[in-house]
Amino acid sequence: MTATLALQTAILDRLRADPDLAASPLAGRIFDAAPRDAAFPHLAVAEAIGRDRSGLDARLDEHRLALRVASRKGGRREVSILVGHVETALEAADLVLDGHRLVLLRRDAIEVRLMKDQVTAEAVLHYVALTEPL
Repeated sequence: MTATLALQTAILDRLRADPDLAASPLAGRIFDAAPRDAAFPHLAVAEAIGRDRSGLDARLDEHRLALRVASRKGGRREVSILVGHVETALEAADLVLDGHRLVLLRRDAIEVRLMKDQVTAEAVLHYVALTEPL
């Protein structure tokens, strides 16, 4: 399994197992890729990028992961509240990756916007991570 996929899998597993998210409107709506008919609100991986950042004596990978929360009820406020639950779940997480060790996971940015339809609100959380193989 690639380091990027291992990281993505560990993050999604952690979010799905989080009790606060399980009690939120996102319960059962956390996806790798949202189905076409996914109910709102939902969370899906928007982007996952991996880069080799190895040095002379150590293998290291950098990852950029974007998580998208979309809602059609409650506007920017609802997605902002849901994003807060996601951040809390990931801050508290000691993620275990298959075949890799997580060195760093930090939120880089959050974008919150109302889409052109003026009904759908979305928030995109951008994370940066570093991993090394076991």
